[in-house]
Amino acid sequence: MKKSLLIIALMGISTYSYTNSGGSPAGKSGSPGDNGQTCSGGYCHSSGSPMGGEVIGIMASVDSISDGNTIGITLGVKPNGTSSKVGFMASVEDASGNQLATSNPGSGAKKVSDYITHTSSGTAVTNDSIHWTFDIDGTTFPDSITVYAAINFTNGNGQTSGDYVMTTSKTLYKSVGNNIGFKEADKSALMVYPNPATNMIMVKAEGLVEVRIYNTIGRFMQLDYAANLENEALLDVSDLARGNYILHAEYSDGSIQYKHVVLQ
Repeated sequence: MKKSLLIIALMGISTYSYTNSGGSPAGKSGSPGDNGQTCSGGYCHSSGSPMGGEVIGIMASVDSISDGNTIGITLGVKPNGTSSKVGFMASVEDASGNQLATSNPGSGAKKVSDYITHTSSGTAVTNDSIHWTFDIDGTTFPDSITVYAAINFTNGNGQTSGDYVMTTSKTLYKSVGNNIGFKEADKSALMVYPNPATNMIMVKAEGLVEVRIYNTIGRFMQLDYAANLENEALLDVSDLARGNYILHAEYSDGSIQYKHVVLQ
């Protein structure tokens, strides 16, 4: 009888371990609607402490929200050598803690209700960075929305001990005028090539006045003014670390588009 109970107990532990590696349980984003709860206790990640060099950033595809427009979100993490595997859970809420609908989780991410979390294959850190993407569904938005994220930093020992959680958030406000935002490149005039790139990137578009490159946690990496280059810019990216970046293209009318680029 004791032997049977032990086997059942071990099966339960194995199930929890597998479930956590494939995503955080719902309600652990650290948001007000979750009462600040994260995976930092119980059978989850615990007893570790931040090292001080970790960087977390949330980037949105718009600088202000407007009704009916889907918003793209990129959550980027730079562990700064502290962890080889990182997970997360994110939630989007209004000022009252009501959750908004999300969709279209990118590679390494999945939905749990309207939460977004990592998949079992979406936790490996590459070149000391990792990022995930998802959308906030276009709807009639409140005056403000906030993206909340709880980031799980693991030490890779196969146990929950020694791991720790850090939280971050980003608030977007409803536009009161023209909504000039960061829209994923959908104008056929914007050309960015080659992509993936190795040493150089050519950017072409009518009315292009400025090109900026950011890493996936929102840190500015490179700038090039293109106004005197007849609507094109040639970017030397040979000194940048290999990985994923976001290119911002600004036009003479003040509008901005962005496009994901990969260096390899």
